[in-house]
Amino acid sequence: MSETGSTDSGYNEQPLDDQLSLTSVDLEYEWRYGRRYHNSGTYIYPNDEEEQERLNVVHEAHLLLHGSLFLSSIDLAGRSILDIGTGTGQWAIDMADQDPSRTIVGLDISPIQPEFVPPNVHFFVENVETDWRETAKYHFIHFRGMSGSIQDWPSLFHKIYQALKPGGVIEAHETLPAVFSKNQTLAPDNPLVDLMRDLVRAHSQIGRRLDPVPTFRNCAEEAGFTDVSEEIYEAPLGDWPEEQQQKDIGEMLASSLKMGLHGLTAKAFRDVLGRSKEEVEVFNAFIRRELDRNLPMTMLHVSVFTARKPNL
Repeated sequence: MSETGSTDSGYNEQPLDDQLSLTSVDLEYEWRYGRRYHNSGTYIYPNDEEEQERLNVVHEAHLLLHGSLFLSSIDLAGRSILDIGTGTGQWAIDMADQDPSRTIVGLDISPIQPEFVPPNVHFFVENVETDWRETAKYHFIHFRGMSGSIQDWPSLFHKIYQALKPGGVIEAHETLPAVFSKNQTLAPDNPLVDLMRDLVRAHSQIGRRLDPVPTFRNCAEEAGFTDVSEEIYEAPLGDWPEEQQQKDIGEMLASSLKMGLHGLTAKAFRDVLGRSKEEVEVFNAFIRRELDRNLPMTMLHVSVFTARKPNL
């Protein structure tokens, strides 16, 4: 995750220049398996340039899949927006560019956002699992791809509820950790099935679920949210679709998976599951070969979860 804030946001980090993002906070990194990681040890995936490139590809795929940066029926003109786990900050930047009247704050555990950003977006370093220093209230809180990052989801939903203005909305986008086929059941020993199953197992062992989405409704309702809803979207994995937009989405998602495969499996498989370097390299080779097969109807599910804080 990456963190952002504004001078009136209540964060204690140094306020940013109007057009500069955070560049010198918490630059202590861990280098392992040839990759750069945040030094907290709580997030087991890299934050280096290779991973940032992958995150931006995923952002473009999601934008093409949904046709919009957000799906909630809320007017965000002139409103304040919080992006939790902003990563490279591309979603926040696009939201800021789309409407200069919005104010967007992006939070992440790593300061990996670009140096020059629109004047209405601010990035701050914040570990959202700790007590928030935030006192400002937001109309809209967004996060995407946070599965596997959070230990206590009920606590996070409670913090989000407290950080929203009455009537404010939370919107969460998460890719479910399973690959499926629309025209046939993938074999249990299919490498892509194995990958997702083993990643889920690794995250279960470190106490940071890769499959938390089924708990979101309960977490939201217990926090006090109403109008809770979830929509599941099908996204192709590979460029097998005939329709060009679906082909582009599938190509980007398959490319991002290939691009991120080393980072996905390095710590998860070697440190958590105890596999050797050779075992992981052979496994990853099977994954790449499976992606290159480009089997028709291979899909992922993307969940879009929304809920509203009642008008008090």
